[in-house]
Amino acid sequence: MKLALSTMVTVRTLIASELAWANERYGEIHFMPSQLSDFIAVAEVDNVKVGLGRLVPVDGTTGELGGIYVLPAFRGRKVAYSIVNFLLQHSPYQQLFCIPFAHLEGFYQGFGFHPVSDKAAVPCVVAEKVNWCAKEYPASVNLLLREAA
Repeated sequence: MKLALSTMVTVRTLIASELAWANERYGEIHFMPSQLSDFIAVAEVDNVKVGLGRLVPVDGTTGELGGIYVLPAFRGRKVAYSIVNFLLQHSPYQQLFCIPFAHLEGFYQGFGFHPVSDKAAVPCVVAEKVNWCAKEYPASVNLLLREAA
């Protein structure tokens, strides 16, 4: 039996009591867990949590957009687009790094991200995460940057 759901995606800020749910989802796909200091977004369809993403602080002016994950049954409904859009609207950062799987680079370029040209200017914590991702996942990852206008 298939459950007919609307296509209306809503995105909101995660509340502290939902952090365990978020980290369980991240654990299922081998993503690093979130902290309460992260700005975490939750996507819902018909009041069902269907995806999440986050902004991780690097320093006062720099952050990392990541952890974009949509439950498999809800893919193809622009959930990831809605999550990224919400996070970008709420981002306080002048520089925002993103470490997507290589096949998703075009998706993030649609939001103004571009490949990092000066790897020497990448904050150590971001460079370390790129290295961790490269070792953790069989798919290759890229390092992208979006700067505030």
